[in-house]
Amino acid sequence: MATFSPPTDDFVSWSTEWGDGILSYLKPGPRGRNVWKLTDGTYSENQPYSMEVVDKVYYGGHIYELTSAEETELINAGYEDYITS
Repeated sequence: MATFSPPTDDFVSWSTEWGDGILSYLKPGPRGRNVWKLTDGTYSENQPYSMEVVDKVYYGGHIYELTSAEETELINAGYEDYITS
C-alpha cells in the first residue's frame, strides 16, 4: 500500500539570526504543509475560506496510507514525489 507524506519547508528557526549559543548554528528545520482536497476535486495548500468546500485534509508532518484511487488523484495533482510504495 502506498503512503503520502505532505511536502515540507525548512522554515522552523531554532534561534534568531542574531542569537548566540549552540542553537544559532542549527539549520532551519522542516515544517509540514497541509494539503486540502476540495469538493470540486482540486487540491490546495492554502486553507480554504470555508470547511464546507473541503473533502479531505492531509496534515503536514503526518504519513497517510492511501487507497489506489487516492494515490492516482494525488499523482495527477502533482504530489508524486511525496508518495512512497
